[in-house]
Amino acid sequence: PMKVYLLDSGTLQLDMSFATWNHNQGVEFRFPVFSIYIDHPDGKVLIDTGFEKGWVERKLPFEKPEQSEDQQIVNQLARIGVKPDEIDIVVNSHLHFDHCSNNKLFPQATFIFSTSDLRHSYVPDPWERLGYDPDLVVMPGMKTIMLDLGDFEYEVLPGITLVETPGHSAGHLSVIVDPGGDHRPMVFPIDVAYTEHNLKDRVLMGLHSDPADLLDSMMRIENITKKVGGDIFYSHDPEKFKGYKLAPDFYGE
Repeated sequence: PMKVYLLDSGTLQLDMSFATWNHNQGVEFRFPVFSIYIDHPDGKVLIDTGFEKGWVERKLPFEKPEQSEDQQIVNQLARIGVKPDEIDIVVNSHLHFDHCSNNKLFPQATFIFSTSDLRHSYVPDPWERLGYDPDLVVMPGMKTIMLDLGDFEYEVLPGITLVETPGHSAGHLSVIVDPGGDHRPMVFPIDVAYTEHNLKDRVLMGLHSDPADLLDSMMRIENITKKVGGDIFYSHDPEKFKGYKLAPDFYGE
């Protein structure tokens, strides 16, 4: 059986108009960031690696990062008895800094991300420059599986499925985890929708590579969730986050 842990990375802050496109300018929006660790019979899988406080303070100080020592990813993993060098696979849903800043801590892992996101991290469009830094992603000799899924799915390990959901970024990936047993599938749209409000009310976020693609991806996520009878876990929803189990608690058997 699988165990699924949510690793709390702390919080960042943006103007609310980044979360609700063209709405709520001038309102402060502080939001959670988390990674997902899956203890799977066939390997240890980490989905996203969170942000590094020092990097944000240097590069994007206006995002006012808050991250305690306990919220650093190494210490979050330590809470459940996992060392960084035990991680077999790291999936980067996309290569914005708050999802890949700690990649360097897992040099032995095989990294899975999309080809188009890697290209954008090196040559971002002008409006997405702030999100990317290829130095956070790439390290010498790293093992990678580069995906260009289109309408196909990719099974990382049995019960962990990636689907391409572009719009927030060019090659954005969402994750469906089916822990098995009596547990409902867990759908992680990642940044297809920061919050429930984004998805349910079709309110696009202000940070996107293509608004039409993002809308399509929202519909795709809703459709998948209905089809598998799953529960959605939102990546940056302060209200929903309060109700999530955080490591060392877990979802699964």
